[in-house]
Amino acid sequence: MRRFLAGAVLALTLPLAGCFDADVTADFSDRDAVRLDAVMTMGADVYQMAKSTGEDPCKEGVGTENADGTYTCAQTEVRTLADLIAEANDPNSDLGMADGVSIEETADGNVRVTFDLSEMTADMPSEEERAQMAMMFGDAFVGHAITMRVTGEEIIETSGEIVDDGKTAQLVIPLESMFSVSGAAVPQEFDVVVRPGS
Repeated sequence: MRRFLAGAVLALTLPLAGCFDADVTADFSDRDAVRLDAVMTMGADVYQMAKSTGEDPCKEGVGTENADGTYTCAQTEVRTLADLIAEANDPNSDLGMADGVSIEETADGNVRVTFDLSEMTADMPSEEERAQMAMMFGDAFVGHAITMRVTGEEIIETSGEIVDDGKTAQLVIPLESMFSVSGAAVPQEFDVVVRPGS
């Protein structure tokens, strides 16, 4: 899921990273049309910093400059389940396992989705830099988070939280936790077994 997660990981390296939210959803309700959605909202300061580099902060999606100065980048892709699994396990694909995401179909027809959070945050600032950022911008982190969801006909098991009448598993990672010196509150992975729709 390089195109979905790269923007969020990039934002985590910015000095004012507290001013952003990211939502990533994988919807397995339809085997023929598995939907991958990602929405990242940058605070005005983060957006201006990203914009000043001359790079498009939403190359692969639809970017919107909001009236309050914030910026929203929305990305959507749709795959059949078979194609998604093939791509997720192809190291040369944009959805490859090198990005810390694996997707596989189990023997009983369910789907296991694993986000390796330690791999996806490998480029995070060092412990010393996180401590400095927490001192300088700690209040800005409050209320902002990365939210990851997997949804389908039924969640069989998950290391996250089951919501939406048992059809959705989610993991909410407050940026306060990500930028704590220890990072102890950030789990190593988000694992979900979901029963997909027909």
